[in-house]
Amino acid sequence: MKVLSLNQRIQVLADLGEMIRFELNNSPYNATFETLLSKVNQSNPWFTIESTIQSLSSWAILLENNHLKQFISGYDAQLFEKKNDKVVLLILAGNIPLVGMHDVVCSFLSGSKSMIKVSSKDALLIKYFIDQIGKINPAASEYFEICETKAQGFTHVIATGSNNSARYFDHYFSKFPNIIRKNRSSLAIVKQDTTDTELKNLANDVFQYFGLGCRNVTQLWVPRSFDFDRLKNAFKAYATVINHNKYANNYDYHKAIALMNGDSFIDFEFILLQNNPALKSPLGVLHYNFYENLTEVNSYIQEHREQIQCIVSSESFSSNEVHFGQTQQPKLWDFADQIDTLQFLLS
Repeated sequence: MKVLSLNQRIQVLADLGEMIRFELNNSPYNATFETLLSKVNQSNPWFTIESTIQSLSSWAILLENNHLKQFISGYDAQLFEKKNDKVVLLILAGNIPLVGMHDVVCSFLSGSKSMIKVSSKDALLIKYFIDQIGKINPAASEYFEICETKAQGFTHVIATGSNNSARYFDHYFSKFPNIIRKNRSSLAIVKQDTTDTELKNLANDVFQYFGLGCRNVTQLWVPRSFDFDRLKNAFKAYATVINHNKYANNYDYHKAIALMNGDSFIDFEFILLQNNPALKSPLGVLHYNFYENLTEVNSYIQEHREQIQCIVSSESFSSNEVHFGQTQQPKLWDFADQIDTLQFLLS
């Protein structure tokens, strides 16, 4: 494998970002790009064209040259130039478009070779990106291998999946240096002085990608006297989510279950709100809890910190806190599960 310098690797990724920006800004889209978007949606109905474009738009920003250089600036520069013999097995998730791309980027920046197990839910986009990298610089394509069969010859593992699959990963890959990610979700803390604008931004955190991402908010903490009509008005911009057949099926199912069980709920007619302490809510449902003071919320966060990906709040609770509306706009240094992937690959 021809070794590319750090600057060459950065340039490949920056050129990929430029290519994405060109495609997105080329209106109407060219036939090849339009076909890709359609095929992605056909292979996975959750990946609507709008959702895919949203993810691509985020990556177009993340792969800007200045952003990439800022990302690596916090590490020992010499580590990037040393010959890296790691062969990293990347087992990618597929819950939202390109959710595994961050691991691919980190592996490439570190100089490691990636053996990539794509999720069947997100195979087309990841393979498309790898193909484009090969067109930008043929030598860069040698850093990637898409594994269609059983992977062999890897030295390190980064695997993302459910809690059940994580138990399998922990057992199967225990002999290798690894990062194993499990289910996580996010919560938001609403106060009496939370503005209507912040609540509208919160709608993005709840509904983007249909709420399928670990960075999506699935639980709210609200004051006991909170007016839920404010939330309903703030969420109206996403009322059309109910027009998506699969989402509507989930909403209808959980509403029927709640009615049969006699469980109370607040019905916004496109999402149900239920008073439930569980962090993770079913699709089409948003959990909420009341608090008297923020000490209660902080206690909950400390108790469930291993299951929390993001905390949306104007208060300072932890390092994984984000502003309203920003959960699905992570920077390159916003690592999943707060585990520094790039440091793992460089060390």
